[in-house]
Amino acid sequence: MKTRLFLAALALAGMTAGCVLVSGQITVDFDLADAHVTGPTTLVSQTVDLNTIGDYNDHKSDLQGLADVALLGTITNNGASPVDVEVWMTAAPTTYLLESEVKASGVRLWGPYHLAAGETRRTDWDGSAALFDPAGKTALVQEIKGDGVFTLYAIGQQTTYDFSIHDGHGVLVLDAKF
Repeated sequence: MKTRLFLAALALAGMTAGCVLVSGQITVDFDLADAHVTGPTTLVSQTVDLNTIGDYNDHKSDLQGLADVALLGTITNNGASPVDVEVWMTAAPTTYLLESEVKASGVRLWGPYHLAAGETRRTDWDGSAALFDPAGKTALVQEIKGDGVFTLYAIGQQTTYDFSIHDGHGVLVLDAKF
């Protein structure tokens, strides 16, 4: 009995002395501006600066990795042919106008998300999370642990395309050690 009390007291002392390692998760949510992408030579980009998000900024030094991620929103195929939408990322603020420039210096983060001609669909968590490219996830983790600033581009896999994204936002579930 005395041994149990001693161990309980020792554990309590360790907790109050800050010796207990606690880990958890932080959710970081960022809005994406509405976009209308009319083809491979008229791209729309959005620079994301995670440092402007309080939870990320407050816990940046504690971040260990990426537990889950999703891009959510409503995507409309404005064209008369099917489209496969992808999201690409560059590791710095960029303003490329051509799809070829993005592909030369970026990494595919997400997709393809297939839409039939004229189709509008809202992305859900599970469907979106499954579309993240492993190389893109690795690059995203580097940005999360690095300066937290990157640029996203939405492009189509087809030669011609026209789609819109509305009410978009990204959600990162980050592993942290406190």
